[in-house]
Amino acid sequence: MYKLFKLASVIIPGLPGWSVPVIADITGFVAFLIAAKARKMATSNATHVLGNDVLKTSLGRWKIRRTVIQMFQSNARNYLDLFILPHKTPEKILDLIDAKGTEHLEQALALGKGVIIFSAHLGPFNFLAQWLSIKGYNLIIPVEHLKDERTLHLTLTLRSSQGVQFLPLGGTAPVRTIIKALRNNQIVLITADRAVEGESVEKLFFGEPARLPIGPVALSQRTGATLVGAFGWYTSRTCITGKFIPLTLELTEEERNNTDIVMCALIKRLEQYIQPHAGQWAVFSPIWVSDLAKSS
Repeated sequence: MYKLFKLASVIIPGLPGWSVPVIADITGFVAFLIAAKARKMATSNATHVLGNDVLKTSLGRWKIRRTVIQMFQSNARNYLDLFILPHKTPEKILDLIDAKGTEHLEQALALGKGVIIFSAHLGPFNFLAQWLSIKGYNLIIPVEHLKDERTLHLTLTLRSSQGVQFLPLGGTAPVRTIIKALRNNQIVLITADRAVEGESVEKLFFGEPARLPIGPVALSQRTGATLVGAFGWYTSRTCITGKFIPLTLELTEEERNNTDIVMCALIKRLEQYIQPHAGQWAVFSPIWVSDLAKSS
């Protein structure tokens, strides 16, 4: 994997910009055809999101298949975006993204207790994170620690090229770093649609029991940091829409102290933005309890 990533990081930036979406569509479709296990898992995830009723008609089954193909193509596009990221000027990245709801982020920062942005594995997240850094926000993103240290180092080097700080998880040191950042009124971005490390809870997600991380909510209640949602998606091959949405800003103090209420509110926001953009939701591992039982 490392050698392939290293080669791609050299070749892809030299290709014409128009070719990147085309290559992503082709490689994503090929991956859809040959990666049987990932295709099966993505199909199950897409079915949960779109609802089991879609399987009852041929049109619905075609919709599921098309969505899964798009998931593979979106995942391929994210990898290609990663390789060209260091070669994009800040101006070009800003031109790509139409960010809405920034007033919610500013309102949260004005409270002085730090901001926890919760998001999903949705859309062109590599570019969206860079937008925050380019705009002058201090941003830390905890990430899963890969077994291959060389691939991890290369990936983080590419992703941090515009100033974002990535923090591989493992041990207690990353948690201390995160808490210190929040106390300094900085921003921590955590994906909330898949449990990777740390504590998780079983909650209804698109109407069915799923295992989701409790970290963003627990950290917010522990530190007093404000929870703000951030989601983004491609609206065309070259245009990205990003949106910040309030969460704890809209809750009373009593509601903010109720873990169940905050968690349910967070899940509602996830559902609100994942469903209409399901083809750009790059999740190929089990989330729902029924799928976790099959994979264990």
